[in-house]
Amino acid sequence: MFAVGDLLLSEHARTRMHQRAIKPWMVEVALTYGEPIFDGHGCIRYTVTDKALENTPYEDNREQLRGLCVVVSLSDGAIVTVEWVHNLRRKYPSPKLFHPVKKFRRNLRSNQWTT
Repeated sequence: MFAVGDLLLSEHARTRMHQRAIKPWMVEVALTYGEPIFDGHGCIRYTVTDKALENTPYEDNREQLRGLCVVVSLSDGAIVTVEWVHNLRRKYPSPKLFHPVKKFRRNLRSNQWTT
């Protein structure tokens, strides 16, 4: 176990913070303002969303903090791991997710046989 400031980190969490470019101040923000969810395996997951950061001093850092998840063990209070929740990272969906041409063709084909 490692201590960074007031945070008690496991070796795994320290390694993941380094790999994923997550700073200690970001972890503190997640623990303070993140939405806590019990995961059913003896841990609490603190996830940072735009809604969680509204009316906080970190509201301007939403783009940087969106999707950060910190997993804390209930048994010893240590941070088990940190990660990015990728479906929360993107504010606006990618244009690749929409296929208006395919949908138009499908509707065109289905309308040919109904008349």
